[in-house]
Parts: sequence; C-alpha cells; structure tokens
Amino acid sequence: MKQLLLLFTGLIYLSSFSQISDFKIKFDLPNEVAETSGLLFLNGKIITHNDSGDSANLYEIDSLTGNLTRTIIISNATNIDWEDLSEDDTHIYIGDIGNNSGNRIDLKIYKILKTDYLTENAITAEVINFSYEDQTDFTTKVNANNFDAEAFVIYQDSILIFTKNWTNFKTNVYKIPKIAGTYSAEKISTGNVQLLITGATYNLTDDIFFLCGYDSTANPFLVFIDNNRTSGSNIFDSGYQRISIASEIGQDAQGSQVEGITNFGNGKYYLSREFVSTIQGGVTFNFPQRLYEFSDSQSNTLVAVKEEDSIDFKIYPNPVNSKIYIKKTNSELPLFKVKIFSVIGKEINKTEIIDYSKGIDISHLKNGTYFIRFYFKDRQTITKRFVKF
Repeated sequence: MKQLLLLFTGLIYLSSFSQISDFKIKFDLPNEVAETSGLLFLNGKIITHNDSGDSANLYEIDSLTGNLTRTIIISNATNIDWEDLSEDDTHIYIGDIGNNSGNRIDLKIYKILKTDYLTENAITAEVINFSYEDQTDFTTKVNANNFDAEAFVIYQDSILIFTKNWTNFKTNVYKIPKIAGTYSAEKISTGNVQLLITGATYNLTDDIFFLCGYDSTANPFLVFIDNNRTSGSNIFDSGYQRISIASEIGQDAQGSQVEGITNFGNGKYYLSREFVSTIQGGVTFNFPQRLYEFSDSQSNTLVAVKEEDSIDFKIYPNPVNSKIYIKKTNSELPLFKVKIFSVIGKEINKTEIIDYSKGIDISHLKNGTYFIRFYFKDRQTITKRFVKF
C-alpha cells in the first residue's frame, strides 16, 4: 500500500453533472484483500488482488455475501506491484504495472486462460513484457514521475495502459499487443484529467470507458468516456467527463483511495476502495476496504430498449434473411456507426462509415433474435430488435 498524503482542509466537494445513479455500499471486503487493487466480475463472482507485498494470488469473492470463496495462485508470477485486472473472451489479464518510483525495467502483464481459472487453483501464465517508448530516465523519483500506472483495459485487439502522472495529474494512454512477448508501449492519447488514475474498465456492450482515481486533495472521482468518439485509438480526443463521487461515498470520502472498477452487466459497476489508515492532527482515520456499486443511468443496455421511442426510425424487413434497410423520416440525422448484439448483449460485429442505402448485410448470422444499435453524431443511439431466419 502506498503512502497517501491527505490534505484535510475541510471537506470541499466538487460538483459536476453525473450520469451515475444508485451509488451504494455493497459490503466491506475480507481482510485478506485489504489492499484491493484490481477488480473483475466473472461467473457470478468478484475477482480481486492486493497490490505490492502479497503473494501472486487472485482472490474470488461471493458477490452476494462478500465472503472469500477461493484463492488462486499464479505459479510462475511475482506480485511486485499488481494494480489492475481486465479480460477478453478467453483470458484474464493481471497488470504488474505499478511504478511509483519510476525506476522499474520489469513491467509486465500476466495472461491466464479463463478455463484454467475456473477449474484450477494453481495456474501458469503467459507473460507480456513492456517498457514505455518515451521513458529514457530510470532514476528513482518516488511519487514524482509520469511512468507509474494502475489502470489498463483490453480494447479491441490491444491493451491500453493509463498512467498515473504524479507530476502533472494527467493520464497518458499507451498501447501494446495482448499477445505474449516484449514490446515498446506506444503513446496514443493524453487526458488532462487532473486526477491520479487508479483503475479502468471498458464496457464492450455500451462501448464506453470508466476510470477511477482521486484528486490532489484526496477526493475520489470517476472519469467517463462515451461512445461518441472519433475513430482510432486517441480515446480522449473527443472529450471526457469528470464525476465527483465524494458526496455519494459520504463523510469518509476525502482520503478514500478508490482502486478498482469493473462492469458486471446492464450498465452496473463495482468500485473498490483499499484500507487506509492515517493520522491527522493527532486523530487516526481508518477507511476500511470496501466494495461499492453504482449504475450508469445513461447506459444504452439492451434490456432497456423501447421500440416506441424510435417511431421516426425503422428497420425493414423484419424478420430478415440477408439485408436490413433503414427508413428514417429525418434525413439530417447523421449515422456513423452500427453494432449488432446477441440477445445476451455480446457484440457480434461493428460497421463504420458505410453507405446505408445499400443495406446492412446480416446474411452471415445464425438464425435467431438479435439487437442492432445505431450510433449518431449527436450522441444519440437507437436500438432495434430483429429476427434472422
């Protein structure tokens, strides 16, 4: 656990427009994960780990009771400074990416098969090694460098790493492949978030990012990056939203070291806070390790679709065999992206910048029910249900 300097100058909360709702305490986490850092939700269970100082363990927690149910050992790994978790369809990724001294030359991400995780308690990982393409100085600068990182996500076919910039409170985004090997991480984006970023999650269904972190006075925040982004990897290019969650956490918000964040379906998220104890003015403040839950009230989750909301936008034919066509009364409504999802919310494919007058080919899909979501340049989305035969 890293030392956190708390500036108790009064509880001053920054207000901002928020799309989050139903923010609440889920439960206090077990003592075994007092330094909870990354979060993941898999097979109805919460997965987390400690940062530095622990063995190379993942901890599985029952999402209903908060009880520790299983400890999984990564047998060929070392926990130097584990900071985050992510996943794709087949693998779990563990980020040994913490670098608050700025001097590490052994940054890596461990990659384990989900099938191994679900069936074994001791797992061997593949290893993805990397260094930052623009780091040339490896002298020790504790909490005074821009090459620390505590957050990453799997995005498309790559790993995106979000730095925790101690000197300017920005976050830089670096990109590496998600295949085992050794890489030079390419810098692809920068966000002037004015926060220390500590966790990240990418919601594939809604195509959005949430980051978590805290500001210079130790107040907790979220960062929201929506799906109306310019194409490409520069995810901050189209803007972002800072969301203070100090008032949601309550009277012990200032000093809450939020660490991990993950989506668990239908626009719902978990957020973790690690244990922190500090003495200010002779008074000891303890912040127990805790799991929070909240909803993204602007989520376009498929279960919330209402066909009557889109009376000026129709698809035909339905049922359909080969191509879907669009009928819209507002010809000025600019489309820029289409995604197709299964009935359980899994993205099937995505199409950008096409001639919609030629129809959207769905002939490759198996027979069944699907959702098709249309994205517009004014940030609206419309989702329709169709049947392929």
